[in-house]
Amino acid sequence: MLARLAPALFLCSLLLAGSATAAPPREDKKGCTDSKLLTRMPGCFIRDCKVSEYDIAKIRTSKQKAEMLEGAKEEIKYICEPDLSPAAVGGNVAGALAAAGYEVTLREPYFTTRYTVTGKKGPQWVTVYAEKGNYVLTTLRLKELDQVMEATAEGWADAINKNGRVSVYGINFDTGKATLRPDSEQVLQEVSKLLQGNPDWYLLVGGHTDSTGSDAVNVPLSRQRAEAVIAWLAKAGIDGQRLTPAGFGARKPVGDNATDDGRAKNRRVDLIKLY
Repeated sequence: MLARLAPALFLCSLLLAGSATAAPPREDKKGCTDSKLLTRMPGCFIRDCKVSEYDIAKIRTSKQKAEMLEGAKEEIKYICEPDLSPAAVGGNVAGALAAAGYEVTLREPYFTTRYTVTGKKGPQWVTVYAEKGNYVLTTLRLKELDQVMEATAEGWADAINKNGRVSVYGINFDTGKATLRPDSEQVLQEVSKLLQGNPDWYLLVGGHTDSTGSDAVNVPLSRQRAEAVIAWLAKAGIDGQRLTPAGFGARKPVGDNATDDGRAKNRRVDLIKLY
């Protein structure tokens, strides 16, 4: 197999001897190209693709967990020879990721009908879901929205109009508690101003933590913090029926929890427009 230059990873061919009959030439969907992280299996072509600077991907990060991760997302759907097995794709992907220094966090065959492989390297995730004759490659690099540093009602409104959501920083709580600290007042006033300026908006208020502690503690704590924000806004005159609380704990990181900066980015409140 002819290999593309680095930094791509390369999938080797596991086609059975004797299956030398070439498939009729087929073309990739116009505008679609292979990922820079992983080349395609031989005999496959791209039937669809989507690239986004910021999106959400549901990724099987382990046998026990599927996570909703946010960041720069790429999804490529391949159609292959009908006899190409999911095991051939899955085995190649796992080997390519491991060779490139990825931690393979999931390698899961399901009988002979499908195969899922996921790998992680720093903030970069790669996952492949294969069925017989086709597979989907999804890559996601954790990142924050460009608008998260706009700590004003006007900036948040622009971000929500553009992306449907914004991450808010500066709403602070006592450690391990849902008690708002006095230094949150200015940011909360801006959130109130945002809602007053957009009276027809209904928002989900999502609390997030870093990875310190367990899900058993962080998930309910993050919801309690979202509820505390809503309670403050209700006292400020905002109709609480417009706001829905949610707690995600550390399940949706936008930064690397291995660094102080990353953990700080993960401790946030998201405002997500419902309608």
